Amino acid sequence: MISSERLHAIRAFVQAVQSGGFSRAAQQLGLSRSTVGKAVARLEQRLQVRLFQRTTRSLSLTDEGLLFYDDCLKALAALEVAENRLAARALAPEGRLRLSLPVLFGQKWVMPPLLALAERHPQLQIEALFSNRAADLAEEGIDLAVRIGSPGDAAAITARQLGEQRQLLCAAPAYLARCGEPAAPAELAQHQAIALLRDGRPQPWRLLGEDGREQPLRPTARLRLGNMEAVLGAAIGGHGIAMLPRWLAHEALQSGALREILPGSCGPGLAINLVWLKGVAMPLRMRVTIDALVAAFTPEAPWR
Repeated sequence: MISSERLHAIRAFVQAVQSGGFSRAAQQLGLSRSTVGKAVARLEQRLQVRLFQRTTRSLSLTDEGLLFYDDCLKALAALEVAENRLAARALAPEGRLRLSLPVLFGQKWVMPPLLALAERHPQLQIEALFSNRAADLAEEGIDLAVRIGSPGDAAAITARQLGEQRQLLCAAPAYLARCGEPAAPAELAQHQAIALLRDGRPQPWRLLGEDGREQPLRPTARLRLGNMEAVLGAAIGGHGIAMLPRWLAHEALQSGALREILPGSCGPGLAINLVWLKGVAMPLRMRVTIDALVAAFTPEAPWR
């Protein structure tokens, strides 16, 4: 490893060659002539060669000095390239950014702003992993993750809320025309339900009772599907009533393929958070990605 003393000596040596003497090198470096002379002398002693031929009137390089000067110029040029590269990174994001995203939400809502960011910054490399489990950020080398529900250990991660996942009950107009529209949650028992399976079990619908408290309802469901997109498709197809996140049902609601029923009957939503490890250095690529995602989801979610 090169010590700072050695780097200062090399700098003094190169400056002496380029300026033609110790006195002018000292002026340009803001040092005394004796400091520059001693630095070069220590450098010669360590290398065990004479770098300069000294006379009272001139200073010229020896063959070894000329060889060493050429090598020093190459090394200093490489250092300048390294510095410029880092300086460029401070001005424009570049390098790899690794994200962990929930499968459907990530594909539908997180990828569009990420792709727009990649379009603006050609040197930015985005690596997006899709999984509905909470990735171990440190273990898996994840820079940023989007999590729906619990953000994770508050002592280990920083969380920035992007929005909220709210559920709603919905059905196709054709189903409601055929089977009628429930006027109260109690009437849901008389309707066909489309259930979401998780770990092999139908998920309960969490509804608000007349007292405002959340109550789980397990409707009888002939269709029990292990994928939210499949539940959405079955609901659009008129096969029954489904409980879906608003962000997933948004387009079908806007187009009229689905209608919301019993508005306000579903329980509180789950926070959608952008998380990253506490205490890690934040390069520009992380900062601009956080800013881009926050801007895409706030102050109002794009599906509202």
